Amino acid sequence: MNDATETYDLIVVGAGAAGLATANRAIDLGARVLVLEKAGQPGGSAALSAGILWTAPDLDTLHRIQPDADPVLGPLVVESYQQAVDDVRAAGVTVSEPWHDHLEWGTARKIDIAALFEVWSQKVESSGSLRTGVSGVELVRNGDAVVGVRYRHDDAQREAHAGGVVLATGGFQGDAQLKQTFIGNGADDIAVRSNPNSVGDGLRLGLEAGAATSRHLSGFYGHTLPSPLAVDASVFLRLTLYFSAYGIIVNRQGRRFTDESLGDEVSNQFLVRQPGHRGVLIWDDEVQQQRALAVPYPSGMALDRHAAATKHGARTAEADTLEELVEIVSSWSVDAAGLTSTLDAYRRASTGESVALDAPLPHRPSPLSTPPFRAVEIQPCITIPFGGLRVDGDSRVLDHDGAPVSGLYAAGADAGGAQDLRYIGGIVFGLVFGRRAADHALASVLTRA
Repeated sequence: MNDATETYDLIVVGAGAAGLATANRAIDLGARVLVLEKAGQPGGSAALSAGILWTAPDLDTLHRIQPDADPVLGPLVVESYQQAVDDVRAAGVTVSEPWHDHLEWGTARKIDIAALFEVWSQKVESSGSLRTGVSGVELVRNGDAVVGVRYRHDDAQREAHAGGVVLATGGFQGDAQLKQTFIGNGADDIAVRSNPNSVGDGLRLGLEAGAATSRHLSGFYGHTLPSPLAVDASVFLRLTLYFSAYGIIVNRQGRRFTDESLGDEVSNQFLVRQPGHRGVLIWDDEVQQQRALAVPYPSGMALDRHAAATKHGARTAEADTLEELVEIVSSWSVDAAGLTSTLDAYRRASTGESVALDAPLPHRPSPLSTPPFRAVEIQPCITIPFGGLRVDGDSRVLDHDGAPVSGLYAAGADAGGAQDLRYIGGIVFGLVFGRRAADHALASVLTRA
């Protein structure tokens, strides 16, 4: 150790929801904490979100929604949800009353995410050290154990040692190569619906230290947005097509490829695998009035997203008949004959006829009976990957034999495997496993206390 080496109880790489939750808990335990953030300010992708703290309300719902997810990690989130709510309240931050039909099955609360991050950031600055604009982070190892980090800050190379290092860099959604490698062909250039700084730093650091990757590396959370449309923070929430679960989605062959009622975030994943990575969402005026114009969740934004997409230059259509709509949509490189056949089969199946379909009929078929009919070309977007470093229930990073990598932890989107196809929350994972990472890494502090 050289004279310039600093010593802390815990080092956290990343200052998003998971990183700040880790640091907050560690400080409460009496630890001296160093938090390193590559961006110019803390918050990560969660700071761009609607601030919805939610997950499955019980284990039965969790297993129904996520039948192939990790059997340990998901249940811990459900069981620790109230603790996460309590942690937000303990910061003096506003928490709404709960609602119990988020995405029609989840339990949720709205939190003041900006205020939470401000409180937690100030806490780190006053009790530890929060450094932004950091680059070149490397793990320092002593044999197989992780004992600290090297990094660059304020044009100087620095080194810090600690009893544990927590990786919370927010996932790999911003890196084209990692998206292509893990999600699959065509995923390299899908739009990023989150902060641009999460490019797999935590994943790479973990792999270099001997970590294994998790399951579900090809899964990810995101939402569809109109196309063509430049994706940035100004449209993340405003133009997200949450109501696509109540419409019909086809690819450029005019064929359905998903059960739309599974949710926009599921259709979004399947859209990446379609020709040209583009699709078309179609709905009638009944869906427009009852779903598309409604707020997607309490405190959400009521907006005519069809009109807004048109204003932003996306491909949209409105017609009094489906035949007219098909004619317009076919000019978007969509096969007219395939689309006509799909719409006809869908309508017949929705009335009870036995008809062969390309994708399962939703349990709530779109009526497609009330004009005018609307359509918008859609593109897939990624917010966070479901895959990442393999971890256990204490956020310890595991190697290929399932053994912990000594001194190394991961939380938030850097920790993978807890979700498969369906989405059961984002911010809550950071809060739950950030707390658990701090608890385990600082067990000696707890013992002394």
